[in-house]
Amino acid sequence: MNSIAPHITPALLLRIAEGDDKAMRILYDEFYKPLLFYAESLIHDRVQAEDIVLTAFTKYWERRASFDNVAAVRSFFYITTRNACYKHYHQLKNKDRHLKMAGDMAMEADEFAESRMVIAEMVHQLYKEVNNLSPKYRDVIQLLFVEERSIRETADLLQITPENVRKRKERAVELLRGRIVRNNLSPLLLLVAVMVK
Repeated sequence: MNSIAPHITPALLLRIAEGDDKAMRILYDEFYKPLLFYAESLIHDRVQAEDIVLTAFTKYWERRASFDNVAAVRSFFYITTRNACYKHYHQLKNKDRHLKMAGDMAMEADEFAESRMVIAEMVHQLYKEVNNLSPKYRDVIQLLFVEERSIRETADLLQITPENVRKRKERAVELLRGRIVRNNLSPLLLLVAVMVK
């Protein structure tokens, strides 16, 4: 079974191949966020990244009968998304040679794109673990790290003291570390280490 997408099984892929919309929704829920993060990290345009990812899902649906394993599906999504991002940048470059970002993107190596893919999947796994925390810890992590609020703002929003925010943050990070070790997701420890600072 795949550790990145444990509930995407050959049986689920078969249901998708047969046109099962509910099975496709499970696949979509598993891959949409990491693909969006990946695309957005490559092109720095949220709206265009969403379009690219949705197009990747459409292309997958059109070819769904030819996939029988998760690795092939994952590769298809990331390669299709990466190529569409590169194409988007080439179009930007042709339209406006003055866009520095377009020039920079054309020069980026595949290694950069692959590292972004790994990071996207790690962030997605970390979000899953954060969502499994109790609300009092999850809310602190959400406000501090996702919304990038200060300790004071977080305290005000949650109607608790700044010291309580710090303690909840420490406890949440401690819980995340434990879950990551228990679930053998050790690469995520790097992301949690950043949260401690």
